[in-house]
Amino acid sequence: MSAEKLVESDSLMSPPSGFRRIFSRGAGNGAKVGAGFLVGALLVGGGAFAANTISSSDSINACVNNTTRVITIAPTSGKCPTGTRALTWNIAGPQGPVGPVGPAGAAGANGAPGPAGSAGLAGATGAQGSAGVAGNSGSAGSAGSAGSAGSTGSTSNSNTSFSVTSIANALLPSVVSIAITTRTGSVAGSGSIIKSSATSTFILTNNHVISGATKVTVELEDGTELEGQIVGFDVAYDLAVVMVNQGNLPVANFGDSSKVVIGEPVVAIGSPLGLSGTVTSGIISSLDRPVTTGGTGSETYINALQTDAAVNPGNSGGPLVNAQSLIIGVNSAIASLGSATSSTGSIGLGFAIPINQAKRISNEIIATAKIVGTKVTLAGVSTRPLLGVSFDTSYAGSGAKIYALTAGGGAEVAGIPANSVIKAIDGKSTKDNIEAIVRIRSYDPGASIKVTVDLPNSGGSRTFTVTLGSAPSNSA
Repeated sequence: MSAEKLVESDSLMSPPSGFRRIFSRGAGNGAKVGAGFLVGALLVGGGAFAANTISSSDSINACVNNTTRVITIAPTSGKCPTGTRALTWNIAGPQGPVGPVGPAGAAGANGAPGPAGSAGLAGATGAQGSAGVAGNSGSAGSAGSAGSAGSTGSTSNSNTSFSVTSIANALLPSVVSIAITTRTGSVAGSGSIIKSSATSTFILTNNHVISGATKVTVELEDGTELEGQIVGFDVAYDLAVVMVNQGNLPVANFGDSSKVVIGEPVVAIGSPLGLSGTVTSGIISSLDRPVTTGGTGSETYINALQTDAAVNPGNSGGPLVNAQSLIIGVNSAIASLGSATSSTGSIGLGFAIPINQAKRISNEIIATAKIVGTKVTLAGVSTRPLLGVSFDTSYAGSGAKIYALTAGGGAEVAGIPANSVIKAIDGKSTKDNIEAIVRIRSYDPGASIKVTVDLPNSGGSRTFTVTLGSAPSNSA
């Protein structure tokens, strides 16, 4: 037996060895700095002075040597010496009567954004470079336009709509803490308000949170404590519904777990170690993760959403929420490295029941329960799908080997023979009987699925269409 415990329930409380705050911020790009200077310089006479702004009316008279193309400041008389030609230098770049001399002026695009806000300042500085020497005023104007486009690029940012603060504000009022008293002690968990009328409210949680309860106490976000009643539970899916006699409470909204993708940001909310209203964030790490919990005869098989958001004992039954503040899962289990001396806690491997399954189960429980006045007089029941087979648990090969068929069950009706080995369900590889059970229970009763098997006696591979049957979830 390995020293590692693969999965364990997370509702039992244990003394914390420490606290860790998880804080997430959306990533963003820093502002890009454009080429050029923040303060321009104007030349006057033979010197220069700093100017905080440059207007389109600022200009400088200069002379260009016809041979060397060196620019000098024009004499105060305004007349250029022999062998030079006059030009006027302003913010738009070199301008003058000798525009056609400018084949080399194409280099003006290297520096000179035109007068387009702050990008125009960069253009003015560029005009002092070698590009402006050519004096082709038309070309300099084109370069200015290009500079404006560059300014647009500098405003780009990496934005995201994921806000942990917004999600917490939206969901916390509909998340509760649940304290359970049993004959042997007490446990704590979490839950989500899923339905509320004028007089009563229904709360979704895990079955292992309320199992064996002699008293249920529900604490709302504002600290109000209410007596809870168990409306019904589902051992196969590890789900339960609790009712309190107070109405008009805020209700959480369901998302669609079939649309969840790996890498999607999520938030877990609950009462880990009794710390109510705790919010942690992370991502969806994997989908369709086969997870089993519970003891012999009360096993739970979860086609789980895996998350690295911190989930600890006491988070059980609380919501896993997407960026739109919609519940996509019910936190149910964690993986831990167990030993006689180590305490159980998050190692970044949390598992949640997909909300599409939880929604069906909770609706069935509420619809079939009998409630008279303020009392639950008959617990509600829910159903699970059946393939109609028994698996050979001693089979050590790849796949799930069918030991026997249920008379009239979906597999027999479809024509699957005993001793066949299930290799895939709806195209998803099935490695063993646990994965087969988990895959099957991810469907609704009555669903039609494709089951690919290796036939006995080397009969090859074949795919059958099977209509799943139905049975009460809490039956053997």
